[in-house]
Amino acid sequence: MTPRFLLLGVCLIGLAGAARQNPPAQTPQTPQKPVFITRIDTVSVDVIVTDRQGRPVTDLTPADFEIRENKKPQVIDSFKLIQIDDTDDVDPAKNREIRSLEDQAREAARDDVRVIVIFLDDYHTRLGNSMAIRGKLAQFVRDLNPRDLVAIMTPLLPTSAVTFSRNHDATARQILAFTGRKFDYTPKHPVEEIYMYMQPEQIEALRNQIVTTALEGLSVYLGTLREGRKTIVYVSEGLLSSVPPGARTTGLVGVGTPTNQPPTGIVGQMQAERALQSQQTMMLDYLRNIFRAANRSNTSIYTLDPRGLAASEFDISDKVSMADDRQALNESLDVLRILAENTDGRAVVNSNNPLPALQQMLRDSSAYYLLGYTSTEAPRDGKFHEIKVSVKRRDVEVRARNGYWAYSDEDVARAAAPGFTRPPEVEKAFDAIAEPAAGRVIRSWLAAGRREDGRTDVTVVWEALRPSGPDAPARVMLTASTAAGDLVHRGRITRAADPTGRVAGQVTFAAPPGPLVLRLAAETGDGDTLDTDAREWVVPDFTGTAPTVSTPRLYRGRTARDIQTIKAATALVPVTSRTFSRVERLLVRFEVNGAGAVAPRLRMLNRNGDVMSEWTVTARPDGGSEAEVPLGGVPPGDYLLEVSASREADAPTTLVAFRVTG
Repeated sequence: MTPRFLLLGVCLIGLAGAARQNPPAQTPQTPQKPVFITRIDTVSVDVIVTDRQGRPVTDLTPADFEIRENKKPQVIDSFKLIQIDDTDDVDPAKNREIRSLEDQAREAARDDVRVIVIFLDDYHTRLGNSMAIRGKLAQFVRDLNPRDLVAIMTPLLPTSAVTFSRNHDATARQILAFTGRKFDYTPKHPVEEIYMYMQPEQIEALRNQIVTTALEGLSVYLGTLREGRKTIVYVSEGLLSSVPPGARTTGLVGVGTPTNQPPTGIVGQMQAERALQSQQTMMLDYLRNIFRAANRSNTSIYTLDPRGLAASEFDISDKVSMADDRQALNESLDVLRILAENTDGRAVVNSNNPLPALQQMLRDSSAYYLLGYTSTEAPRDGKFHEIKVSVKRRDVEVRARNGYWAYSDEDVARAAAPGFTRPPEVEKAFDAIAEPAAGRVIRSWLAAGRREDGRTDVTVVWEALRPSGPDAPARVMLTASTAAGDLVHRGRITRAADPTGRVAGQVTFAAPPGPLVLRLAAETGDGDTLDTDAREWVVPDFTGTAPTVSTPRLYRGRTARDIQTIKAATALVPVTSRTFSRVERLLVRFEVNGAGAVAPRLRMLNRNGDVMSEWTVTARPDGGSEAEVPLGGVPPGDYLLEVSASREADAPTTLVAFRVTG
């Protein structure tokens, strides 16, 4: 370990030392708030036992295991062998595609399903290395078992937008779009516009915080899915606690010039050393939070270095000294190794062929024992407690976590306190604001309106995410059928004329109320398929005499003149995105039908469902209603538009979630 990273390594010796031995042990704990108190002292340990040939040993009983916490024996309360056989024929009927959060929760809870999240850290991966690794990683995903659940995450993606899929081809396409931007500070997201006010050291510190916080949050989220083993594949070149002098950047800062210069004089060197120690201590805190979350949620992190067999961290275009280069390379590798070792994962570093290690990762998740015990220590100190798992059988290797982080008295009190619960309809509305994952070609949106014949008008809108280039779609093939398989609509949706110049299209067709299965395929002008998507949607029932509200349609503009142009257009295509900037204005259109449908109301709510403001609703010549919503005075955040059929307290309402950026 290099002197540059010595402080971090020494601080982590208590965490990583035991993990380097053959039999480390684990005790993650995944209590959810409703059952937190009854399980506060319950510890779960997933244990991998293999013979000398690396084959899993699956005939052990509870009597074969011994668990010690702080060298004190513990009594095993629960015992389960989790075993997945990839040679079994997969029944498609038992492995449905994930089309809703309910599907995701049900399928992730199955013991015979592997749950894998691939974290693509573009902040700490160079462009060339991302291009080198993404093909191999995409092929690995394509070869996964059809029952496996896979999700993609990036540093700026919230955990609420992490969705699992069994469509491995679609996931592979997302991976093929992975574009590293290490030391590239060109803003790609509204939150990154702050870079123009920061120095490289500050930007890298911010990126470190974003990535480590995302890994911590992801580990916590995975703990809510199930008790069994979950896996994160962290694709990254590792984190650096500081930017060495002479490192070059691109983007807004230091284009074509070194980012900083070496410290001069004794005072300058002392200040630089203190700053380095502070940054390393901060890095330690970030990593400790990840270890704590991963151990409690029974999540293993496998780190994958896309550099392969790396001889240096910087190239000839950088003016970094050989000593600083070697220290930076070792520091980044140390972070990857320590992150894996302290979460019962493996570090895939210094290898140009990561596939064997990824296959070993699958084997680790395919046969293991899930043991549970009630700690006799009942710790409330918030500290790390060492666990050792052993087996009363010779010639076997035992792998498990080396310990867990106990809850403090403050943690218990916080979990026991009654928490705020948002209304279910509010939570459901916010599920719709997640942006498509990387690699998607189109984004789609659905709306419903009333018909006089008892059926419902269903409108399907598609919008190109890349309106130009070889991946720009010319049309979309749509197939809609009922849950019973009866065809409702089939045809191509061509590009529609749009006053804003978007590449988008829409179609409206009649459908009976109830579940509707839609399949969309984006095509080029030559008929080649670019992307496919399948989703399930419940068509609302607008029959009856009670007031009903159609699905609100949103249109965007930057000025009042833009809104007037949109109003005057004869053919309008609603926007499919739900993310807007503060410089924009929204035009909201909807219809209210039925007895008592008078004086509809449009209000803005915050994320908790509290009313913030109300907007004037005017009648349209065609009988519908509309309202203008300027966003200039709305702070960045997530909000709701509440459309009510009337001002009565029990009037039918519909909610539209949206996000405002800076």
